[in-house]
Amino acid sequence: MLIFDAHITAITAATPSIRILRLVIPDAGFRFLPGQWVDLSVEVDGETLTAGYSITTSPIHQGEIELAIKASARHPLARWVHERAAVGTPVRMSQGQGPFVYLPEMSDNVVLIGGGVGVTPLLSIFRHVRDARLSTRVDLLYSVSDSREILFRDELEAAVRSHDNLHVSITVTQPDADWHGLTGRIDPVKLHALDVPDDTLYYLCGPKGMVEDMSSLLHDLGVPMSRIIFEKWW
Repeated sequence: MLIFDAHITAITAATPSIRILRLVIPDAGFRFLPGQWVDLSVEVDGETLTAGYSITTSPIHQGEIELAIKASARHPLARWVHERAAVGTPVRMSQGQGPFVYLPEMSDNVVLIGGGVGVTPLLSIFRHVRDARLSTRVDLLYSVSDSREILFRDELEAAVRSHDNLHVSITVTQPDADWHGLTGRIDPVKLHALDVPDDTLYYLCGPKGMVEDMSSLLHDLGVPMSRIIFEKWW
C-alpha cells in the first residue's frame, strides 16, 4: 500500500462533536475517488496511532483533503484530534481505498442516505457532482439525532439553491424547538417523496442498524440489491 506524507493546515470545530481536519499532501501521486477513505496515522508519545476515515472533499481539488472526525473516548486517534492536534502537525496517510465510490458512468441518478457522521463519504460524492459540474441528479437524505450535529448545513443549502440537480432532505430524530424541518427516522414516506427514477443508485452509510434497516426497506420497496451500495465502517 502506498503511504504519503501530509500535514494539517486547518482544524475546524464543525459541530459540537465533530472536527474537520484539512490536510495537504505534497506528493502528486496521491489519488482517491469520490466516496473513498484513507488510513490516517500519527506519532503520539512514541506510538503510531492509525484509523480509517472517509474523505469529505472532491478529488477535483488535488493535493488536499478534509476529514470529519467525531470525538470518541474509545478511539485514541479521534481523542488526539480533539485534544492535541495542531496546525502544522505531520501525519501519514494511505491512498484512497474502498469500493464505495461514485463515477458518472455508473448512473445519472443517485440517492445518498446517511446517518450521523456516516454522511462523510456521501459528502464527497455530493461535492464532486457539484464541483465537477456533473449533470447527475443527487438526492441527499441525511438523518441526525440533534440539529446541532448537521455537517455543512449552510453549504448544502447553498448548493441546492444554485444547482437544479442537487437536492437535500435533512431529518432530525430528536428535534428541539428551534428545528422546523423533517423529523423522525428515514421511512417509506420520506423515500417516496424523493420521486426518483427506477435506475437510481442508492448509497447507504451510517450506523450498522441504520444501514441494515435501510437496505431491507429499499429492497421491500422494490429496489434491487444490485442498485444498493453500502459502506461498513463499524
